[in-house]
Amino acid sequence: MARRRRNFVGYFYLPCGRKEYPVKEDGFLDLRSKEECPVKNDPLGPKSTEEFHVENELLEFTLEELSRFTSQFSSKNLIGLTYFGKLYRGKMPIASDQDKVTKDVTVKILVDDERNYGIRIHDDELPRLEDELKFLQAPKIRGNPNLVKVVGYCRKEIVGVVYDINPLDTLHNLIFQDDFNWLRRVKTAIELARLLAYLHDRNQSYLIRNFAPSHIVVDQNFTPVLFEFGMLVGGVLGTTVDESDMRLGPFGYNDPFYAYYGPAAYNVKSDVYAFGISLYNLLSKRALDKEKYTGCEIDKWAANEYKHRRSYVDESLEDDTYFDRRDGRKLTELARQCMDDEQKKRPEMKEVFERLKGLRCCAAALL
Repeated sequence: MARRRRNFVGYFYLPCGRKEYPVKEDGFLDLRSKEECPVKNDPLGPKSTEEFHVENELLEFTLEELSRFTSQFSSKNLIGLTYFGKLYRGKMPIASDQDKVTKDVTVKILVDDERNYGIRIHDDELPRLEDELKFLQAPKIRGNPNLVKVVGYCRKEIVGVVYDINPLDTLHNLIFQDDFNWLRRVKTAIELARLLAYLHDRNQSYLIRNFAPSHIVVDQNFTPVLFEFGMLVGGVLGTTVDESDMRLGPFGYNDPFYAYYGPAAYNVKSDVYAFGISLYNLLSKRALDKEKYTGCEIDKWAANEYKHRRSYVDESLEDDTYFDRRDGRKLTELARQCMDDEQKKRPEMKEVFERLKGLRCCAAALL
C-alpha cells in the first residue's frame, strides 16, 4: 500500500497551500475534494501570489506497487525510452476495491546507462529524483498545464515517479503519424513555446538542457506535457551549469556551441536551439531515429531540405484544410532562426511565442 513520506524531500512552499491529492486514512487517494488554486491570467502561465509553508503530501510507492500499476512493466505499456529511463502507462487503484476503481497514470523509471532497471539504485538517481520533485512542487511550477503533476515516487530497489497524466503518446511517436494533423502540431508548438518562455523568465530562470520530443507526452486532449528534468538547472534548485558536468542531452538536440566551448556554453539559447529542432520535427514529420540515422544530425537534414523546397512543411500536411502557405513560410523561417549556429542570432522564447501567436491558424489551433 502506498505510504506518505515527510522526511525525504522535506518541506516546500506550495501555492495557496493546495494539496493536489488529498490522502485518506486508508492510504488511498481521494480525488473528489480537489481545490483549485487561483492564479493570475498570465499568457505565459500560472503565477502564485500566495505561499504557505505546508508539508509535502506525495506518496511513496514500492517496487511491487509500480510493477502492479504497469502489469509487471509490460512491454505493451511501454510508451518510450527517455534520456534517463523508461516511461510506462499505468493504472493505479484509488479506492479499497483495487480491481474496479483505478486511475490512469504514467510511471517513469529512472535507469542506469545500460537501460537496466535492476535492484541496485544508481548513485546519481536519488539526487536527480529529489531535484525533480523539488522543481515540480515549486510555486512557479505547480499547476502549469504543460508540466507533469506528481502523485508520488519510489526510491527503494528502483527509482521511479508516478504522474497524474493519461498520455496519448510521446511527441516523438506522434510526429510520424498522419492523424496528428496541422492544427494539433501548431497547438503543440505554441504551448511548448509558451512553457519555455515561462521557464526562461529572468526573475527565476530554468534551463532544461535536454528538451526533446521523446521527453514530451501528449495527453488525450492533445496538450503537450514535459516530463523529463534530469539535466535541469536554475530556479529553486539554486544551481547553474557545472563546468565539470560533461553530460550531453539527446543526440541531435544539443547546441552546437557545446562542441566548441563545453558546458559553459549552455544558456537559454541552448533550449531555443532544441525547440527549433523540435519545430522542424513537427513541420517535416521527421525526428531522429538513432538506429536508422546514426551520425546524421537533424539540422543538416533541415539545411538540405530548405535548399530543395524552401520549406520544412511535409507535403502531406499542405493538404490540410487549415494549412496556409504563409504560416508554413513563417514557421520555416522561425525554425531556421532558432537553429542558427550563432546563439546571439537566435530569438528568445518570448519572441518565439509571440510570433507563433501571430499565425493565421493560431486561434483555430488553440480551440
